[in-house]
Amino acid sequence: MRSANYSKTSTNANAYLEKLVPEARALIDGGSPLDRPIRLTTFPKQGAQRKREVRLSMRQLATKIRNTEAEDKTHLPWLKGAVFGDKPTPLRPDPAKPGRMTGNSLRHDANVVAVTGVELDYDAGVISPETARDRLKRAGVTALVYTTPSHTPAAPRWRVLAPCSTEVTPDRRAALVARLNGLLDGDVDGASFTLSQSYYFGNVKGRPRVRAFPIEGRRYIDQAADLDATAVGRRARHRANDNAPPAGPFDEAGLIEDLLSGANYHGSAMSLLGHWAVTGVSYLECRARIYDAFHSIPEDDRRDVWSERVASIPEMLAYIFGKQITESYESRERLLALYEDLPDEEEEARAPVAGLTFSTPSECAVGDARQYVIKGIVAAGDVACIVGAPGVGKSLLAPRLGYAVAQGQDIFGMRTRQGGVFYVAAEDEHGMRSRVTALKDQHGDADQFVLVGGVSDLLVKGSAHLKALCRAVQERRPSLIIIDTLAMAFPGLEENTAEGMGRVVATSRSLTKWGAAVILIHHDTKDGQQGLPRGHSLLNGALDVSLHLTKDGGIIRGKLTKNRNGPCERDITFSIGTRPVGTDEDGDLIWAAICCELDQGSAPKREDRLSPSAKAAFETLREMLDGCQAVPEIELREACVSGRKVSASEDPDSRRRAYKRAVEELTRKGTIIFRDGQYRSPEQTHESLDRLV
Repeated sequence: MRSANYSKTSTNANAYLEKLVPEARALIDGGSPLDRPIRLTTFPKQGAQRKREVRLSMRQLATKIRNTEAEDKTHLPWLKGAVFGDKPTPLRPDPAKPGRMTGNSLRHDANVVAVTGVELDYDAGVISPETARDRLKRAGVTALVYTTPSHTPAAPRWRVLAPCSTEVTPDRRAALVARLNGLLDGDVDGASFTLSQSYYFGNVKGRPRVRAFPIEGRRYIDQAADLDATAVGRRARHRANDNAPPAGPFDEAGLIEDLLSGANYHGSAMSLLGHWAVTGVSYLECRARIYDAFHSIPEDDRRDVWSERVASIPEMLAYIFGKQITESYESRERLLALYEDLPDEEEEARAPVAGLTFSTPSECAVGDARQYVIKGIVAAGDVACIVGAPGVGKSLLAPRLGYAVAQGQDIFGMRTRQGGVFYVAAEDEHGMRSRVTALKDQHGDADQFVLVGGVSDLLVKGSAHLKALCRAVQERRPSLIIIDTLAMAFPGLEENTAEGMGRVVATSRSLTKWGAAVILIHHDTKDGQQGLPRGHSLLNGALDVSLHLTKDGGIIRGKLTKNRNGPCERDITFSIGTRPVGTDEDGDLIWAAICCELDQGSAPKREDRLSPSAKAAFETLREMLDGCQAVPEIELREACVSGRKVSASEDPDSRRRAYKRAVEELTRKGTIIFRDGQYRSPEQTHESLDRLV
């Protein structure tokens, strides 16, 4: 028995923890459970004939509840911690309103697909919301308590929403509700146990403002198996009427046995640590109990459960600290290295190889699909790139896509899953502020869209900017990160080397480990024909999605040249417009460029292709525009006439005539604009804009 190794004095224990905690917290998934988005469903009214799926954290939901208001409660939206299908109830005569029909509701038990959290309605008038908050906090359960418009201190009326750590099957919900009910003296409304039961939320004009209390627990309700000992099922308000059978005692020995035998080791670990945390057992004592039990197993049998022990111990440690760790085996291995008395070399040799998984075809077939961010294009964990020539509209399309994700709105005929968005404006933060303002004026507010400024170095490994961005991503958990542009965010990058582009890919992938997708904004190659991102081919090979933008007259078209999430036949077309966003010191309007989405199939067909000489002149202009607002006519003429791209003739006059025909064609088709003795792109003609795209 090696249990004596874990008996430490109080001083040694404190010193040990002081050494362990900082390193452990760096490995543990440090985001607050209040900031982890979960899927919720809202209904515009009680009839629930329409639904909307959103992703909100408890902190965001608290803000939404406080800010929602209606003339009366019948006009307030309804909320449910669940995912619903699309099967409505049948229409039938309304018994309460002769001559009218009722039904066609999406909110019914048979339509619940998954449960993401449980709700309780309390109207017994005894327990205050503050008391409920304190009880949940003591139990270590992450939740949100919020009052209803009819709440008063004398007659408390409030509700609880407790999120789950993962989406669970509908049959598990009743047991989770019973856990919360036990914490609240069993007095919640019996309708709380109804699978599809939903509740309205928000303020009613003329009544006191509702209050919301987020509770940051160390676990989620589905991980609090120890609360089953005091759980109370559906029943009457008073305990005297409770005919439910009493729960059995907490079986610590049985759970340890299950843990070490590999039988539901994950659930056993969660139940054990939850119970020990509530009852005040220290970290060292928790570890000693597990290790004592492990070493009490005969040595020959002990090796068979080594992998289970490896997987469980970091989760237990994470529970003690009230955090969750990442799923990577590397983190588990590093975390285990902090422990004393690691196994001998022979045991380590029998441990599973880090990073390898082995799946049969059947296991592959039942694997969970990744959640999309923009359906059919970008999914969680993807690295994508929007490529195109300077001035084609990359930095207009990208914020529009991000804004749609932040609002959970369809874009270009594609669904989005609502989530947080980080828009890293490395190239033009000032200009992007104006565009975001224009987006807000046009589409309404989007509190999950965050413009990130000040980033100018993601290239150097361990740079202060990269560390700060990673911390923010880890804490806030956005579902989409857009980096505009690659060139400005990675200064000094040697684009044409595998090492340089490998660094870009590594940095982008590092930002996805908390579940976000990353979209890079980058230039295409000089010829612009293949739609490839500029630089070494390693980047294109590593991308999950590549979207190439080209301009066809006044229409910008997006063509997917690579898409691991679906087909490449997407009709992504838009035009560039302008919108006033304020006035300057002289009272003149300040304009910002906007992406004007075109309906699918409504964009006109492509115009005839440019002649070779016009194409050559346009390519020359595009190269000269890189980083410039416009090119003087004399400079463009000299570049075209002195070179041999527009015309290979040895006669200078022939080359001048070819240049003249080329620019006339480009101007006639709207491909370029001539103004004030300079040539520029069409979207750069508004005098109030410093840089549109």
